[in-house]
Amino acid sequence: MADTERVSSEFVDSQVAIFYASQTGNAESISHSLYSTAVQRGFSATWHVLDDHGKAAFNDVRTAVFVVSTTGDGDPPDNSARFWRVLRKATRDKATAYAHLRFAILGLGDSNYSNFCNTAQRLERQLVEAGATAFYGTGLADDGTGLEDVVEPWIEGLWPALARVAQCSSIKLAEAEDISKGGDTVISAKGIAGQGSSISAVDMVVASVSSLSLTHNPSVPQPIHVDFTPLASLKAITGAARLAPAVCAIVQVETGSSAELAAPDDADYPPWHAALAGGMAEDAFLVPFLATVVSCTQLTTTAALKRTVLMELDVSGRDAEHARENWQAGDAFNVYAPNDARAVAAVLARLGVGVADAHRPVLLAARDAGGALPAHLQCFAGTAASVYSMLRWAADLGAAPRKQELRALADYCGEAVDRDRLLFLSSRQGAAAFDALRRLVPSIVDILHAFPSCRPPVERLLDLLPPLVPRAYSLCCAPHGDSARWRFAFNVVEYRVDPATADPAPADPAAIVRSGLCTPWLEALACASPPRRILVARRRSTVFRLPPQPDARPVIMVGPGTGVAPFVGFLEQRAHELRASGAVPPPTWLFFGCRSQASDFLFRTQLEQWRDSGVLGRLTLSFSRDAGSDTKYVQHAMALHEDELAELLLTKDALLFVCGDAKGMGRDVNDALAGILCRYTHARPELTAALLAAPEPAAPSRALSKPEALQLLARWTADHRYLRDLWA
Repeated sequence: MADTERVSSEFVDSQVAIFYASQTGNAESISHSLYSTAVQRGFSATWHVLDDHGKAAFNDVRTAVFVVSTTGDGDPPDNSARFWRVLRKATRDKATAYAHLRFAILGLGDSNYSNFCNTAQRLERQLVEAGATAFYGTGLADDGTGLEDVVEPWIEGLWPALARVAQCSSIKLAEAEDISKGGDTVISAKGIAGQGSSISAVDMVVASVSSLSLTHNPSVPQPIHVDFTPLASLKAITGAARLAPAVCAIVQVETGSSAELAAPDDADYPPWHAALAGGMAEDAFLVPFLATVVSCTQLTTTAALKRTVLMELDVSGRDAEHARENWQAGDAFNVYAPNDARAVAAVLARLGVGVADAHRPVLLAARDAGGALPAHLQCFAGTAASVYSMLRWAADLGAAPRKQELRALADYCGEAVDRDRLLFLSSRQGAAAFDALRRLVPSIVDILHAFPSCRPPVERLLDLLPPLVPRAYSLCCAPHGDSARWRFAFNVVEYRVDPATADPAPADPAAIVRSGLCTPWLEALACASPPRRILVARRRSTVFRLPPQPDARPVIMVGPGTGVAPFVGFLEQRAHELRASGAVPPPTWLFFGCRSQASDFLFRTQLEQWRDSGVLGRLTLSFSRDAGSDTKYVQHAMALHEDELAELLLTKDALLFVCGDAKGMGRDVNDALAGILCRYTHARPELTAALLAAPEPAAPSRALSKPEALQLLARWTADHRYLRDLWA
């Protein structure tokens, strides 16, 4: 945390700029709420995505608040890439470039990843090195345990700190304090006592379920089990989440005006997709475009627990020229997928919005003069769309609820029991109940059915729900030959969990059924005729790529399940290089794992052919459900070959690529690698001194400790020798 004692009181600023960098929408939503509350409190505030630093005149800003998330393996979000280039240049050219700046930083991250909140910590470090001063301590919120645990207290402490360095209207500040106090003790003792008599020792909210099947219908509410018995003994509910100001207002559009809908509501891409390209002149290769689904092949057998599908897209259209240039094996792209139409219809029906009103073209406007719409809704200020289409393509109906959302929904309940329970879930006293609710990942359909008297206006729901962000997939092909065909593999996500514990329950007919957003939709489109078009976009290029020839370093790849996808592209590239030059490729070694060799050995034919032809030097397999398999998971296979791996890494400067799940496989592989390095240096203690970042003078030879091994892996990550493409 930066040293807040250095804050100068030489001046009080008249403005505060709030910046965000967001990959999944959390940082955007939190920062917008922060901005709206700042305006409500009387601060003269502006709100910007970091890549709009130029429009915000960032170099002249004196007081700034940053809300930034971390994506991938410690990377900054895509919508801050230009900012980081500018920041690096400014700090490199002048050590005191930002001596005029006072700042506060809220970082969002996930402790399941090694580089927790790396964006926030890196931003703080670089600003301080450039002479900037923190006026308030940095907060690091963990999505792995619940962002609210840090976010809410950090925001509460921000206001008095901000008032010391920026002007605010005393009248508005007093109004804001009244609102805050009103939300702190939201129910009187008498009110709670009246509710308590109807709450039994096992009282639950259970939404009725008409049917449960492995083909999930998202319009059917799933059961939500939350124990509300502690509510009966409370005299008051205190510490409820902040009430986010209402932001959006709906503006009706006259029939026949120029703002009529640009495309029908049932299109396979957002009707306003052309508006998404706005403001991307500096990053033209990221502009979304329409691609045609060419083919779809199931890679697993019917006996597999998960269905894995290989899809091919045609990206040969003229509007895709920018995306076909300079892509490489290992790159990824985004798919813009909608909420299920049945879920949207269910939400609108629950809110009492009729069919005609749901499909009528409207515009959005900021509710208060001088306010701003959330970034993902700003296009609707000038582009007409129906509320049906906005809910389908712009708001995430399946996102896990946040306390602030539940707090706001409580105000739209017609029954006291629903209001009290929602307030309880958003309070400090209801932390355990909220955690239980979050583990079930209920959709807004589930929430509205579980609290049936809750009927918010549709515009309020739009500004409460987080943005629906595109889903990312790795290409499993290389650009040689036909660069206008993209292939990618995905699991069709559908699973069952125990409604009481949120643990997996695949065989329980009473379990909650959940499904992914994008993959069931893609699979359904693949079966459609004629071929359908979807909206996609290149992602920013990363370092997750093979080095160009003639780099002779060995390449080690670890990719269980669909994590093997980018490595299929790597090997296709190596095969092309071998055919083109005849030169023997550098050594390659792939660790692949799946449940069963017979049912879900993905890309088996290609991998075995590449191994037999010499493109793939070694193929080491793990089958977690097959009896007699030597190893269960990829980390076990790595331990079985640990001396050879350590030799390649420590004496041959091998490159190590890992792709897959962050929470399980990514963490386990990282720990396995640290153990391998410790054991190898125990046998070769003379290597340790050279591996330490700061070798101990005249230290006796010894093995690496586990913390030292983890630090070495972190250094290799920074040096792009250990590269990971992980997802939560």
